Amino acid sequence: MAPYVGVDWASSGWLTVATDGDGWTATMHPSIHSVWFTHRDATAILVDIPIGLPDTERRACDRAAKEFLDDRASSVFWTPCRAAVEARTYERAKEANQNCRGDSLSSQAWGLIPRIREVDRLLRDGVDTESVILESHPEVCFTALGGEGSLPSKHDDDGIEARLDILESVDDSLADVYERFEASLIEEQPTWARRIGASNRDDLLDAMVLALTAKLGGGDFRTLPEEPPLDAEGLPMQIVYTES
Repeated sequence: MAPYVGVDWASSGWLTVATDGDGWTATMHPSIHSVWFTHRDATAILVDIPIGLPDTERRACDRAAKEFLDDRASSVFWTPCRAAVEARTYERAKEANQNCRGDSLSSQAWGLIPRIREVDRLLRDGVDTESVILESHPEVCFTALGGEGSLPSKHDDDGIEARLDILESVDDSLADVYERFEASLIEEQPTWARRIGASNRDDLLDAMVLALTAKLGGGDFRTLPEEPPLDAEGLPMQIVYTES
């Protein structure tokens, strides 16, 4: 299996892009456990989901990522506290977050809580995953690889092209790889059989930049912040990235 993997949630499953340094593959997985069982020999699996949950204050890595992205800071949301992640309703999660650190919980964060909980439980179940499965952020990665200035929204054609240009500046084969994935996963599939839709093209790019970052880093990454703290379960609260 490929040693460098990027993972992004794409509406109905985990979109996973992997490379061994030569070939590239893209697959959908029903759970993060499935991703791990398939790629447990990977050098690095970078996932766009918070790892390491705060108890009393906002994470330093979220704050650092917002500063790193400047006018695109809104693409980073404040990670909910562990008590909110374990809550079963939105109202209880908001209350738990308010009690933990004095602020409420965005609907965006609430929508991701099942995925956050899924990753958190995998990392805490006794399997030696924490040195391989690492948190990253696609927009941080795109910026670190050459996205100076403000990138257009990734939800429109200009934003897709701008991010493809960044990928191509590092590896000029990646536009062809993206087009192949787009064709095989979306365009050549009947609508009823698609695991991802046309609206998930940005998720495909996100998984690709995470895999590329994993490959460039080779297990040795820069982190936000530079000296990441640990959460109460011993998981690092960090966002990893690398530069071309």
